[in-house]
Amino acid sequence: MKQILVVGSLNVDFVVRTPVLPREGETVVAHSFAKFPGGKGANQSVALARLGCHVTHIGKVGADDHGQLLRRSLEGAGVHLDGLIEDSSTHTGMAFIHLAENGANTIVLVPGANMRLLPSDLNPFIPFFHQADFIVIQNEIPVETNLRAACLGKERGATVVYNPAPFQKGSDQISLQADLIIPNEIELSELTGLSVTTEREIETAAGRLLERGNAKAVIVTLGARGCMVKERKGARVFPAAKVKATDTTAAGDAFIAGLICSLSEGSDLPESVRMATAVAGYAVTVLGAQSSLPTRKELHEFIRSENLSLTFGATHASP
Repeated sequence: MKQILVVGSLNVDFVVRTPVLPREGETVVAHSFAKFPGGKGANQSVALARLGCHVTHIGKVGADDHGQLLRRSLEGAGVHLDGLIEDSSTHTGMAFIHLAENGANTIVLVPGANMRLLPSDLNPFIPFFHQADFIVIQNEIPVETNLRAACLGKERGATVVYNPAPFQKGSDQISLQADLIIPNEIELSELTGLSVTTEREIETAAGRLLERGNAKAVIVTLGARGCMVKERKGARVFPAAKVKATDTTAAGDAFIAGLICSLSEGSDLPESVRMATAVAGYAVTVLGAQSSLPTRKELHEFIRSENLSLTFGATHASP
């Protein structure tokens, strides 16, 4: 079994459900409030473990109840936590999420311990990098730590998967080390400085990222429209699963986990994108971040019950 190492954030999500997202200066009455374990890094680790992968997580939490909540969630999913650091000088990361009835959301992040994960904190875990086949990083920890994790992965010959969310200054340096880059449209525009309004513009911007580094592919997630996979030989658009969205909070994390899981099992990129699309489709039908991430059995039952059509979209030749 391939070894997957996730270096990334752990947050507790405070979710407020409202009829619509409030406008500036507007007060709306909420339907409900709930607290869930989350954080992009932790979500991806949990999703990978539930799909049956061998995954180890490196991250930092505070010495508080929220940190314990996250530890229990990851352990319950089967994530190896030898790399989890507890920092008594700060609080565990938090995210405050407004969720509308149509599944749209806004998120305010309070990083806490996540931004205390320094490059030097990786030193005790160098053997993990030497053993890993895949290194998975996101942008809810310091850029310098991500860059070191990516470089350690490249030294080992691991496949480095980079999700530049949310965009931070210095993200372009990390993308140079990545084998797969998985931004959304906003992050793609910020990485390249290009407009991404149309499909052709998205392909052009993704191609610009490929030209800059050694990445094999840029996979741009497009929400309900699916995703675009840009390789040097051309681009493909893959449709999203046609389901009714309840909560899109962890959809991107679910997509990334499905992709890496499939690649780690020897599938090619198109087939892996197909699995990623199914995992993301499941995730948006369930409330919460980690609570929405399926086991392999749940995923298979979902695909059958929804009779999903996950066929590949149009292929475009490179300009």
